[in-house]
Amino acid sequence: MSDITNTNFSDSLRWEKNTLDSTNSDSDDNSGALTQQDFFSLLTTQLAAQDPTKPTDNDQMIAQMTQFTMADGISGLSTQFEEFTSAFNSFMSDTQAQQTSNKALQASSMVGREVLVASDSAALFQYSEEQFGMAGQLMFDQSVNSIKVTVRDESGKQVANLDLGAATEGPLNFMWDGKNANGEQMPAGIYQISASGIDANEGTKTTLTTGSFSTVDSVRFGNGNELTMNLRGLGSFNMDDIIEVAP
Repeated sequence: MSDITNTNFSDSLRWEKNTLDSTNSDSDDNSGALTQQDFFSLLTTQLAAQDPTKPTDNDQMIAQMTQFTMADGISGLSTQFEEFTSAFNSFMSDTQAQQTSNKALQASSMVGREVLVASDSAALFQYSEEQFGMAGQLMFDQSVNSIKVTVRDESGKQVANLDLGAATEGPLNFMWDGKNANGEQMPAGIYQISASGIDANEGTKTTLTTGSFSTVDSVRFGNGNELTMNLRGLGSFNMDDIIEVAP
């Protein structure tokens, strides 16, 4: 009995070696990883080599098979997750490129259009030999009385004070013809603007947010594909800074 058992064990080991060698020669991509075929080869060898008087406990065999199944499942899940991550990154890259392209197309279509941005400075333009103009807007929601807009030059000197009266709601557009308090025509350029009024409900003085209208001269991409717009007389603004596009 002992000789027969040893012979079977030796044959099993030879069969296992041939099987493993065949597997390695057929698939170099395994890189020594234990495959399902390898597992069953080892299991067969274990069963052939066990002591017939003390066979392997069923619970132990089931535990080994369960462990291998779990390891194989985790390995497959890891591969699927890597594939999903690669596909997701590719999708996000394509989506970002498309969004950037759409944003650039939208911005380029606004070249030459008049837009409104929140700003405490505004440009006085000369439209003809005698015609000047500054277009702006005051942004508020509540009812406001005694609305005033103060215009200062680059040195901070007050050159004009516009009385706009009262408004039940905002926003409120205004226009300055470029003439100072003495009726003298001021030169075209950048001026500082500020506004205030009396809150009709509270009866207190309130500062109003000012905005300026200007024409989009050009658009350009900055660092990180940041899109900026060059507004005539005002300089560069982000596209998100635009509050309104004039018809």
